[in-house]
Amino acid sequence: MRYLIHHETILDYAEPVREHHTELRLAPRIDSRQHIVSCSLETEPAAPLVGYSDYFGNRVDYFCIIPAHTRLMTRLKAEVAVTSHNPFDFEPVAPHLQQQWLHDAVKREPRYNDFVLHRSLLTPPVMKLANQTARAFPRFERDQPVMQSLQELMGWIPTVLKYRSGSTGVHAELINALQQGAGVCQDFAHLFISVARAWGIPTRYVMGYLAPAATDEAAENSTHAWAEALVPGGGWIGFDPVHNLLANECYIAVAVGRDSLDAAPQRGSFKGDSAGSQPVVTVQVQQVQQQ
Repeated sequence: MRYLIHHETILDYAEPVREHHTELRLAPRIDSRQHIVSCSLETEPAAPLVGYSDYFGNRVDYFCIIPAHTRLMTRLKAEVAVTSHNPFDFEPVAPHLQQQWLHDAVKREPRYNDFVLHRSLLTPPVMKLANQTARAFPRFERDQPVMQSLQELMGWIPTVLKYRSGSTGVHAELINALQQGAGVCQDFAHLFISVARAWGIPTRYVMGYLAPAATDEAAENSTHAWAEALVPGGGWIGFDPVHNLLANECYIAVAVGRDSLDAAPQRGSFKGDSAGSQPVVTVQVQQVQQQ
């Protein structure tokens, strides 16, 4: 599948701001499942962009606008190709060997420890969540395949969280969503991550886009969030608790991290007395017809 992505963000300020430093994580990831056909980024006011890879392998585009300004616009246009794949197309590891497989994987790649040990207000310890909500959380059954346990976890999350747009803020504490029984895609992903990490499974947050399934019509939508877990024998596999789906060719990954703070599409700092308005974000994902 090929997709054309337009992503525009506008920030307005009541008073002029200056020395505006901004990081963008907007360009789709390049890995074995997807590659970039073309990608362009522009800003208003115009500024030169410097690109680099962060600790998690995400492409970051950085810029700084020194003169005073009351509006900042960033715009991405990208075409990305996503390969169809079967998430079950791997040789399962016997349940009694799964823990050793995970141990060996983390030993070979020590950075995976970040996706097991990291805890934050967005991905807190499950025991803390259980105490604060008086709720029973799923337990890991060591005698069954990890893939099966993770699928059951993905199906359990919508029973405790209802998707409600705007019910929680950006980078909100996970406990807020659990206490009100509703959240957005970030909360669903964070809950999945918290439980899977409690089971000792490396699990990471993914920010990206959910494309229209089978249409050439442009779709107005927004960024989406899901989780990827390291499955013995299968590697990184995506789980979307909002839709109770495994990530497929309709999922376009942009950035990964320990939680949503690591994978924010845009963040920055500036000098000035204005806090700025809420960003106005416009996203379009359109399937490209291939010849």
